[in-house]
Amino acid sequence: MNPELTHSGRPTDVPQALGRLRVVLEDAYVRGSRDLGLTAQQAELLCAALTPTAVGDLAIVMRCDRSNVSRLVDRASARGWLLRRGDDDDARVTMVELTPEGRRLAERFIEYLEAGTKDMLDAWSAERRGTATDVLNEIADTLDERRQPDARARRRRREPRTTRA
Repeated sequence: MNPELTHSGRPTDVPQALGRLRVVLEDAYVRGSRDLGLTAQQAELLCAALTPTAVGDLAIVMRCDRSNVSRLVDRASARGWLLRRGDDDDARVTMVELTPEGRRLAERFIEYLEAGTKDMLDAWSAERRGTATDVLNEIADTLDERRQPDARARRRRREPRTTRA
């Protein structure tokens, strides 16, 4: 099915507009991270670790397998961007914390992303910014809720079945 487009080539329905936004955001991540000498995944990792975070939680936030995030953390640690430590409450949990250099890179990356929308957001009223934030959060929440049953179903398929006595 061909998407409905306006004469300017812009989508006129929400799914197509979201697709366009995804492409533009991905491009901004790639360009911003490249300017800092990072990959988009490294920039995402640094931003996700702005507060000390468990590796497992980073995997959830980044929508990646824990082993992939562990390898990303290993490489970022080797470059001096992250520190690893055990959790105070559970020694099995690995916590990740940004070094000053890692924080500087994360903050510069966020500044790069914010610069792309600064003029537009400055021109918007507080009400319009609030509405945009609410709509974007509602979309993200809805997509997250739809994703969760799929993740639970995959876990159930992998869990061994037990019999009842």
